[in-house]
Amino acid sequence: MNYSYSNKNQKLALIGCGYWGTILVKTLISLRFKNITIYDQNYRFAKLLKKKFPSLQIEKNLNKILLDDKILNCFLITPPSKNFKLVSKFISYNKNIFLEKPGMTKISDLIKIKKKLKKSNSKLMLGYIYFFNDYISKIKSIIDKKSLGKILYINFQRQNLGPIRNDVDVDYDLTSHDVSILYKLFKKTPRLISKKKYSLLKKNISDISNLHLKLDNVIIDINNSWINPNKIRKITIVGTKKMLLFNELDQLRPITVYNQYAKYPDLSFFDNKFLKSKAYIYFGKNYSIKTKKTYPLNNEIKHFFDFKKPFTNIDFGIKIFNFLKTV
Repeated sequence: MNYSYSNKNQKLALIGCGYWGTILVKTLISLRFKNITIYDQNYRFAKLLKKKFPSLQIEKNLNKILLDDKILNCFLITPPSKNFKLVSKFISYNKNIFLEKPGMTKISDLIKIKKKLKKSNSKLMLGYIYFFNDYISKIKSIIDKKSLGKILYINFQRQNLGPIRNDVDVDYDLTSHDVSILYKLFKKTPRLISKKKYSLLKKNISDISNLHLKLDNVIIDINNSWINPNKIRKITIVGTKKMLLFNELDQLRPITVYNQYAKYPDLSFFDNKFLKSKAYIYFGKNYSIKTKKTYPLNNEIKHFFDFKKPFTNIDFGIKIFNFLKTV
């Protein structure tokens, strides 16, 4: 049987019918997949999802999904604290697994899952959606072409009111996105310099995180919160020649390049007793960048079906986790 993206009649399974599970189901249906079975430990959530999308099939017994040889590709949108046992089960039945990031709560569990994958026919892809965002790909090409000059500083802001997790903190939920973006841009993860985190709603679960990082000579700040009244998703990049702003919520001009920079003149030939250097600020013409617009989740789903070794595979997940455990 053809289990590629092109086969819209294949049987799929989605486990976890909450907020992101609903978005995934809606996307799969929009991509014309017709045979989707859903399961949730809380049967009420599954019923609510079927009410929104009547074509769905509800399965009350998870084992029936595992035993169904016609179901190969499975989407697990489930709590990280429960995923080790769940993913282990699906691997033992040689299912292909799309697992929403960060996947687990412990890096040791991810390493154990890697060992299990080597002994099975399963593949596992972690849902780091920004890795499949066309705007992020465009920003990477701008950086690679050195259009901004040498990169000096990057600031990430990812804030909103909710969704609020109760088994992982704001870094595992939100900052993991930003670290995946940094990896896509530079093929490296940063190192932590300092941090300020605040647990306001629940003890030992940070709701607000301010991280100060460095990646080679690039200084990076990540400011994330899930208890902010306004939704903000911005990346600011400062180069020696130009600056760039990515405002994900700006539908008309998501990427703007500012032909502006500041620098101090070289006064090494002069005696600094007589001259005090002042920063020179250059203002040029700003412009927005146009790029093709496809939906990142559509790109991500297609990649899951058609790539034997996905970009955001278990090794990628371990790299992100190695950073997260430092914060």
